[in-house]
Amino acid sequence: MTSNLKEQLESTEKKLAETKSDLKLVENKLTYCQDRLLDIRDEKEDILKKLRKYEIQNVDVELKEAQLTKDDFLKQKHRLKITKEFLDESRKEVVLLKEVIEDFKNTKNIDFIRNKYPDSFHRYTIKYDEFNPYDKYKPNKNNE
Repeated sequence: MTSNLKEQLESTEKKLAETKSDLKLVENKLTYCQDRLLDIRDEKEDILKKLRKYEIQNVDVELKEAQLTKDDFLKQKHRLKITKEFLDESRKEVVLLKEVIEDFKNTKNIDFIRNKYPDSFHRYTIKYDEFNPYDKYKPNKNNE
């Protein structure tokens, strides 16, 4: 039995040596995998930081574009308001000028000689005095 025991002992020692070798290999693989996991985790964190940075930059760009769009809208709204005011004023002036023309059509020649102009003409000249191109047609108070 001693030779049988020796063989078993040698066989067990061989298996133990193989197992130790396998265990050492597994330990090396485990260490490599742990190191690789740490590297991957660090890379993931770096990528997430970059992703957040780009998302923030993207949001900033969108905010700037939205602000520019809002500013353009407000400018257009203001221009529209001013243009509408000019058009309303022009419309009123056109109505008044039509009235002045009609009144001049109905004015007699003797009234022109006396420098008597229609009331609508006086209203027009008073209202648009600063823009009045007809200053030479105004009645002179010195001549009256």
